[in-house]
Amino acid sequence: MKALQLPNDGYIRSSLPKDLFDTLLIEGLKCYNKLSNPGNATRITGLARPDGTQTCPHYDMSDKNSDYLKQFMFPYVDRYMENFPYIQNMKCLTSNSPFIFKKPWYNIQRPNDYLPIHTHDGVLSYTIWLKLPPLSEFIFYYSGIVHQMDYTMRLTPQDEGDFIFFPATLNHGVHPFPSNNPNEIRISISGNISLQGVDDYLSK
Repeated sequence: MKALQLPNDGYIRSSLPKDLFDTLLIEGLKCYNKLSNPGNATRITGLARPDGTQTCPHYDMSDKNSDYLKQFMFPYVDRYMENFPYIQNMKCLTSNSPFIFKKPWYNIQRPNDYLPIHTHDGVLSYTIWLKLPPLSEFIFYYSGIVHQMDYTMRLTPQDEGDFIFFPATLNHGVHPFPSNNPNEIRISISGNISLQGVDDYLSK
């Protein structure tokens, strides 16, 4: 595992065990098949482009796989706190503050799709890369004293199975990836971990 400090809040990066990766990839590919055959889709959401259309459809993870992933991911909350004080500062907002693992979802990205700059609900967020094209990017955006800055991670298929943990309020996005193959896809998982009481506090 690596802990990397950004100019404001940092992130940690590690890898899934192979059995968990394989299980999640199978479900992710099933989500892509639903996208290819809309009549079989059950629930699709997505972030909105400026013109109001959707990009990168999202599919909820099954309850079984969500529970499986939760067991693996929860220890990384402690590992994040060991490296960065972000959550300790948030805990002053509540008493007896258990962490809540919210249901994750799959992102299906095709050529020319992108995820615009956004933040997540909760306290911590994570992204897992399941299937990657030859070249794609994941970008953090944060404000400097004079102008906005960014921190870009360039990803290849060698990064499949890796994941990152980062503050949910940290702006991030994904650019379109270049490809001459219209069937090229990028599959990732996103999810949030909240602190009981914090969501209510922030929504006031």
